[in-house]
Order: sequence, then structure tokens, then C-alpha cells
Amino acid sequence: MSTNSGGFSGFLRRVFPVVSTLALAGAVTLTLARPAEGTRSNGLPELKALQEIEQLEYCYAAGTDAIGGGDLAKGKEIFSRCFTPNAPVLIWEAGAAPGDPPVVSVPSAEAWADFMGVLFAESGYVDTQHLISNIRIDILPGGNRAKITSYLIATHIVDPLGSVQVAHGTYENEAVWTPSGWKLSKRTFRTKAFMPLEAPAP
Repeated sequence: MSTNSGGFSGFLRRVFPVVSTLALAGAVTLTLARPAEGTRSNGLPELKALQEIEQLEYCYAAGTDAIGGGDLAKGKEIFSRCFTPNAPVLIWEAGAAPGDPPVVSVPSAEAWADFMGVLFAESGYVDTQHLISNIRIDILPGGNRAKITSYLIATHIVDPLGSVQVAHGTYENEAVWTPSGWKLSKRTFRTKAFMPLEAPAP
């Protein structure tokens, strides 16, 4: 795992924690993109593939929120259902220029789960809720790889009655067909904003 941040505390303030259908609230907008030009339409099999790929986004949210609720083992178990074993995860901080390197780069979902477990605990989060929406899926020519774009609003709860930290951003992900079905093969997150919010004093 490598980080390029100016410090762990700075990263906590500026990035997020980000990121993951355990506790998702109901209203999630979904847009399924048409297959890339040149990809043959496969009717029902194609629709099934789009549905399975969509579920990967919710699987990721569920795993992340299990970790946010303090259950690292459950989060890892959920991630094992939706990731390939060596799927990298890369995170860019808010305000990063197009050519900037990621502030976080880990080689697998398991490493990402461990990273979040430490991050969430040291941030003082008692729970999290990651809402993923605006999902667009592009199945690439050949039919066994896909690109996924989605939006995130993540709430990280420090005090349920007085203090949260909210992250907004965009996922740009990749998925691959495996003998076990569709799996995430790469996950990236570009943070748009990260804001601590406090309830006004009584």
C-alpha cells in the first residue's frame, strides 16, 4: 500500500473516508448505459449482466458500511463477493488536479478494508452510510469487461445527534466476468468535497 498525502490527519480532513445493500436508503437513481459501439446486443443475457454489475456497487456500499459500523470481518466477507482477489483501489483527494497521483493506492479489497478499519476507528466514526446513485454501465466489446461510473454521498457519523463528516464524489470502476459471475476488478474514487458538519449549539 502506498500513500502520497502530506499526512494522515490531513488526509482525514480532506479526503473522506469513502466509500460502500445493508443500510442503503431507498431512493437510488440508476441509469444503464447502452453497450459500447460495436458490441452486439444480447437481449436478456445482456440485461442480466447489467443487473449483476449494478449489484456490485451496492455490494461495495454494504461492505463499507459494515466496516463503518465496526465489523471489519463482515465487511471483508461482503467484499469477497464483489471483488476479484487483486482488484486495486485508488483514491484522489478533493481539489486534485487531473495529473495528480492518488493519495491512497492499495492492491486489493482486503487491504482497502484494513485501511478503512483503521481510518474509521481513528476518525472516531460510530457508523457510516454510503449512498451510491447515478450508476452508468458500459459493457465493452467482447462482453466480458465493463466500465462503471457512479456518484457517492457518504455520511460518516461521529455523534448521531451532533457531528458528521460528509463526502461527495465520483467512482470510476471496472468489472470483469469470472467463473463466479461479474466482479469488480478495479475501483477508483475522485473526491469532489469533504465537509465536517456540526449541529449548532443549543
